[in-house]
Amino acid sequence: MAKDIKNTAAGVVASKATLHRILLIAVLTITLPVLLGFGYLALLRDTGLQDRHTRAAVNIIASEQARALAQVAADLRQRLQQVADSALGQQLLVAEEATVAPLERQILRLFPEFSEVRALLLSDLGTASLSGSSHQLRNHIELDLVRRATAGDPSQPETYRAEGQIYTSMAQLVRADDQPGQQIVILGTFDKALIPRWLALADPANGQVTLQQSHVENGVELITVGSAEAQGEAYRVVFTVPDTSWQLAFTPSHALIAQFHISRLPVLLLLALILLGITGGLLLLAARIPGLLTKDVERIMRGAGLRGQVQLHLPHLVPLGEHLRELLVEHKGHAPLDEDEDEDEDEDKPEQPRNSQSDNHLMHPLFQRTPLVEDEPDHASADTHVDLENADLSHDPVINPEEFLPAQIFRAYDIRGQAERELGDTTVSLIGRALGTIAADNKESALIVGCDGRTSSPRIKAALIKALLSTGRDVIDIGVVPTPLLYFATRTLQTRSGVMVTGSHNPASYNGLKIVLRNAPSTTGLMQRLRETALAGDFREGRGKASKADPLPAYLEEIISDITLPAPLKVVVDAGNGATSDIAPQLFAELGCDVLQLYCEIDGRFPNRSPDTSREENLSDLAAAVRHNHADLGVAFDGDGDRIAVVTGSGRILRTDQLMMLYVEDVVSRNPGTDVVFDVKCSRNLGQLIVEHGGRPVLSKTGHAFMREKMLETGAMLGGEFSGHIFFGERWYGFDDGMYAAVRLAEILSNQNQTLDDMLDALPQSANTPEILIPVPDDDKFALVQQLVDGAYFPEGKVNTLDGLRVDFNDGWGLVRASNTSAALTARFEASTEQRLRAIMTDFRDQMAVVSPQLSLPE
Repeated sequence: MAKDIKNTAAGVVASKATLHRILLIAVLTITLPVLLGFGYLALLRDTGLQDRHTRAAVNIIASEQARALAQVAADLRQRLQQVADSALGQQLLVAEEATVAPLERQILRLFPEFSEVRALLLSDLGTASLSGSSHQLRNHIELDLVRRATAGDPSQPETYRAEGQIYTSMAQLVRADDQPGQQIVILGTFDKALIPRWLALADPANGQVTLQQSHVENGVELITVGSAEAQGEAYRVVFTVPDTSWQLAFTPSHALIAQFHISRLPVLLLLALILLGITGGLLLLAARIPGLLTKDVERIMRGAGLRGQVQLHLPHLVPLGEHLRELLVEHKGHAPLDEDEDEDEDEDKPEQPRNSQSDNHLMHPLFQRTPLVEDEPDHASADTHVDLENADLSHDPVINPEEFLPAQIFRAYDIRGQAERELGDTTVSLIGRALGTIAADNKESALIVGCDGRTSSPRIKAALIKALLSTGRDVIDIGVVPTPLLYFATRTLQTRSGVMVTGSHNPASYNGLKIVLRNAPSTTGLMQRLRETALAGDFREGRGKASKADPLPAYLEEIISDITLPAPLKVVVDAGNGATSDIAPQLFAELGCDVLQLYCEIDGRFPNRSPDTSREENLSDLAAAVRHNHADLGVAFDGDGDRIAVVTGSGRILRTDQLMMLYVEDVVSRNPGTDVVFDVKCSRNLGQLIVEHGGRPVLSKTGHAFMREKMLETGAMLGGEFSGHIFFGERWYGFDDGMYAAVRLAEILSNQNQTLDDMLDALPQSANTPEILIPVPDDDKFALVQQLVDGAYFPEGKVNTLDGLRVDFNDGWGLVRASNTSAALTARFEASTEQRLRAIMTDFRDQMAVVSPQLSLPE
């Protein structure tokens, strides 16, 4: 008998190796496809992916660099065209030879990119007879630039070599429409280090960037930044810079290529784990099956002579048990005994528990199974929806959502209303559950919640947190903080969404909710979606977890490490009993300032002044304190700290558009070409100053959300709203933060050898008004503005309806718009003289009176 055959006295034999062979076949059947699949992943697919990803990254880097250079050239081209079309360009056409040089210097100040500007008069000679010597042109390339400009060709930068130096120049034609024969060409030559600096904006660790002239006949001069190893040549790409004569070549470095190297180690580890799991599972099966077989055979043999149920592990042995019972009946002439009958015969035996399945007579006993105990369904899953109208909400009474969700509390970019009358617990709960549902739809598992110091804020925050938790969202409570701390927390904690319970600058009886969802500001669309979701009542339901966090230490540390004050300042801080009462004085003190505190105790009743810092009458105490203490400046914050107001050492109020001019001189000087966003209430002097410093002015609708959207859209490094919201994209996160804006001003002042009053006097001056509030019913304000727009008649002005009605004249402008946050229209006016200011206001006053007698402006 073979060694793997087991023999018994009854003549029954079995092969001991059969099970082992079956397991071996199973192992091979499973592992061979796994090995082939992992081999494909490791040897073929990963290599191809690595190559494709590397080439895609190289193309993206090169194309973005080419696009950036094209954008720089396009911006310069546009600015040159604007100068040519401006009064300055027209002055060149009529200038005497002696006055050309000052005009050239004036143009040069507008273009910090240029090292020289030449204005070439063509009216006498015409373009055909130009020579290098007569117009001080270096070579035929500059001559060709001038000729192409006179022919009307779009101005393109040309890079060339002359006198042993590399130059890059652009030319722009200035033509007088009323004097067709007279022409001027402005020839601007870049600073020789400018283009290498542009190329250096790319990370040199990524590889080598080379800029070359595409016109070989004009002389090829390579400008190279960075370095790359030989292996990068396989991935080298060349892009033509649009609308220029340049080509940009990019060769990746070894470090960049290595970033896309796909290691085989994780694949091999995963393969090892899978094989280990398969082997372990089969070995466990091999060890388990013989034991189960042995037990089932014993049960069959022991129960063959009984009528009771025999419970087996392996259903394949059931026919064997039935057949064995049939054999016993045939040979013994009686049916198997019932186990109950055996037990009745011996009454002295202790009673044994009965299997409840023995009472089931609907199936053969051998086929009965003990049911598994099933877990109760999870009725609180975060992924289920519950209908408000049909759900059994024990924590909410039966309500009509329409009664608790008035449309007027859902503003353009936040929720705002009378705290006790319009923001009761039921209203807040419905809004909170709607927000939690929307957050879940956006894959946000947690939200940060903070509140200001108003007396109603703790109640509203508690109702809000309870509602959010009921939707399965986790909540991180950061306590009583200014709104910028909530924004900061969404950038530095582990969630990008949050809610701030605050009435902002409104009176003490108001409150509201400012919402951040995935680091995006609230919009009208989100507000309406919140209301619609709350009205529908189709909420997520679950059990979130509540926790606490304190973002203040990280906030202070980041600002203190960013701001440098070379000279200490004396600063009066007016917190107005708002949420900045503790933090703002601490921040200035940590920066080494001598801090004098005014109304720096949190009191939600605001007993000393209104929290609205945009109203100049609310700054009188601050101005008096600054003068009395001979401070360098005073800063005031609104109720939640996202607005700033400033007074000088003499107590003069620095309006926000003037404050923005100081920030422009600081930020744009380091970032020429950057966009600066400001709202329709700001002075036109601000836009002109931005252009003078090499930036690009971008006009926006008034409102926190509109400003943030415009900054994200343009990539602006600075933004400001006349009401006091300042947004820094340079060295900060781009959200409005009154405290950060205050210390940035302190940094500017500390680095100057002049007072804030001196800096204010140096700014462009005009006759202007503060923001004027015209109270109107909340439901009527937008309709009134639309009527004013429809009937507007300003034949000498240019009408702009971006946000309300703004009319620009040659010597001033006026604005009337609907407030996003209060029941009022807001107006502002500016002109070159007081007399012209009154005239513009009179024009607006007359047309507003036609729309409604209640629309009146102060005399």
